[in-house]
Amino acid sequence: MNLAKQAIVYLLEKDTSITDTIRSLCDEKSMMLECFDSGPELLRAIDLQVPACIVAADNVPVGHALTLMEALDACHQDIPVIILGEHSDVSSAVAAIKAGAIDYIEKPVIYGRLAEHFNQALARTALTS
Repeated sequence: MNLAKQAIVYLLEKDTSITDTIRSLCDEKSMMLECFDSGPELLRAIDLQVPACIVAADNVPVGHALTLMEALDACHQDIPVIILGEHSDVSSAVAAIKAGAIDYIEKPVIYGRLAEHFNQALARTALTS
């Protein structure tokens, strides 16, 4: 019996095609995916289970991902956060990284870079199991 805990990804994204892509990647990596409609809902879920990483769209609504990161910082949650941006917006990318995001990925080209981050999240989860 394998008692290792399964890595979970929390997703804050409204675009169903992006959600489907991330769900497919999670399935491929044997990770669980939980989707949220709002930052406060996601933060409440963290009280019950801390995810391996969070993927948050920067447009749900605009700037909401940075507000989420501030809330994570305020409650001392050291969870890797990946921000998904609509297009190549240097100022948004810089703001996300300064706020503590581990990456800012431009949509729709996300699969390869997310796969690498998920591999790192799986490695961290394996170390804590």
